Amino acid sequence: MRRIFTGLSLIAALFAADVDRGIELYKQGKFQEAESELRSVVNERGDDARARRYLGLAAVELKNYDEAAEQLKKADQLDPGGESKAALARMYAEMREFDKAEAALSGASGPQADYSRGLIQLSRKQNEEAARNIESFIEANPDHAYAHYHAGMAYSGTRRKDKMLSHFEIFLRLNPDAPEARKVRAVMQTGR
Repeated sequence: MRRIFTGLSLIAALFAADVDRGIELYKQGKFQEAESELRSVVNERGDDARARRYLGLAAVELKNYDEAAEQLKKADQLDPGGESKAALARMYAEMREFDKAEAALSGASGPQADYSRGLIQLSRKQNEEAARNIESFIEANPDHAYAHYHAGMAYSGTRRKDKMLSHFEIFLRLNPDAPEARKVRAVMQTGR
């Protein structure tokens, strides 16, 4: 009986390790690898809300919004908590569907909620508030390239050149081949 229990504990640990590994890949900005890792977990255990949530967030980063919507809505059904709402808000904010993002933020919690709020505020030129919320997200996700890009944009709107340049520099270090990199390099050269 003890061997069965130990074997089941080992299997559970292996599943958890796959989810944790996928989340770590996501946090490192390795979205394609995270998507692959998390998809295998979801295929084996479709009821894992956390795996679906991060699979959906990886799909958001890869601009695969249909996949993101499918995974994030299922995650919200499985675990209708604050983190699932925040992930949905993040997807809608990235899609520039700001009314839906705001609706999803009701009951949302965690760093993704801060980032979503920041993106909404940035779109409305509420740059001070946007910078604060995006900075809060960056504290939990310091290697998220686009958070630095958006923070730089918010600080540009507040005329905080030092903060803008600092975040743009980090953005370029983390994602030198991003479509926005050329424009950011031009800003870095002129300092405006």
